[in-house]
Amino acid sequence: MLRPGEAVKRVLIVEDDAHLRRMFRALLENEGFEVREAEDGSQGLALVLSEAPDCIITDTMMPRMDGLAMLRRLAAVRPPVPSIMVTAAFDLPDDRQLKELGVVKVFGKPFAFDRLVEAVRQAVQGS
Repeated sequence: MLRPGEAVKRVLIVEDDAHLRRMFRALLENEGFEVREAEDGSQGLALVLSEAPDCIITDTMMPRMDGLAMLRRLAAVRPPVPSIMVTAAFDLPDDRQLKELGVVKVFGKPFAFDRLVEAVRQAVQGS
């Protein structure tokens, strides 16, 4: 939850699974975050450029544009946004490459949602 006087932090959820997006949104809004949603990396890219979120939660495998491609395109035009990846994939870039893209945490699906909230809190502390 937000402390008195603390600015509301904006989180962008980029996930093609509508059920997961709704669950993440409800969880984060309950903790006081402002949440935006995108169903793929293309929509996510547009929202990051127009909304300037404090943190991105992104899936890796999505139609049209995956989460890694979105983060790579963002890195080409602006400083990285602290990002959390949720994935069922095993073939991710190494930690150094992920860090260059702004990735601060990776969760393999399935995972405990309370860990996601804590990771978001940590990610937005510096923003």
